[in-house]
Amino acid sequence: MKDRNAIAGIRRIRELGLAAMELEFVYQIFLDKEKAEEVRKVAEELDVALSVHGSYYVNLGSEDKQKWHASITRVVQAAKIGELAGARYVTFHAGFRQKQDGDLTYKNVKDGISRILDEVDKAKLKIKITPELTGKASQWGDLEELIKLNKDLGHNNLGFCFDFAHKHARDGGGFNSKKEFDNMLILIKKELGEKFHISGINYTEKGERNHLTLLGGYKEYEHQGIDIEGMEKYYEDMQKKNKIGPADLEWKGLLQSLKEFGVGGTVVCESPNLEQDAILMSKTYEKL
Repeated sequence: MKDRNAIAGIRRIRELGLAAMELEFVYQIFLDKEKAEEVRKVAEELDVALSVHGSYYVNLGSEDKQKWHASITRVVQAAKIGELAGARYVTFHAGFRQKQDGDLTYKNVKDGISRILDEVDKAKLKIKITPELTGKASQWGDLEELIKLNKDLGHNNLGFCFDFAHKHARDGGGFNSKKEFDNMLILIKKELGEKFHISGINYTEKGERNHLTLLGGYKEYEHQGIDIEGMEKYYEDMQKKNKIGPADLEWKGLLQSLKEFGVGGTVVCESPNLEQDAILMSKTYEKL
């Protein structure tokens, strides 16, 4: 795709037969108010659901008050621009455990999220604040912690983003069977989480290393009838960076669980070959 801006991305998503896109505010918020409103208009016209991934520079677990307050500001700014763009969710990695005990980290994160929700209320925003299930044990944000946070704060604008690949990596290759997927969905049956990330993932004993393609190479996608013009040239670079699968995530079983449980919300693909794996999962889900 020649044009890499948000509006061109939305149009491309619809051309590919997909229905959702994540705006990446991970390094900076690249939309101003005027452009965000244009993005909203195009997304509504084409019926493409939008979400936002907030800054990588968020650490609500920090004991450094300057970093803590800056993290709150970054999430709130992403939420405000995301709302103008028509996004339904703003997702982010909430923080790190560092050297303090788990109770203190949880208190810092909880207080930070509470401040964010206060700002959301003041601005009368509808966008949901959805801290993400993270990929390393050193990061705050396992499933039980996210559920506890939602229960403790009990705010309508609070949810969480369930990243299945992160859960798989976080537990050193566990949580990768149909039974385990079912058990996790039963645990969040009350619909605390409404946004999901799915991709292949490479991991070590410490957790997430990098995301992978679901299949083992471009030819395998061609065999599945997924041949996107210009995509093949990226595979050499992905190979050098060890981003080519096949991934060991049992993604077909996961899609089956999502369908059987009637899970709604938005699924975002985080694979290195975003379009191909998104189409692959969409086609597979439709056939189930």
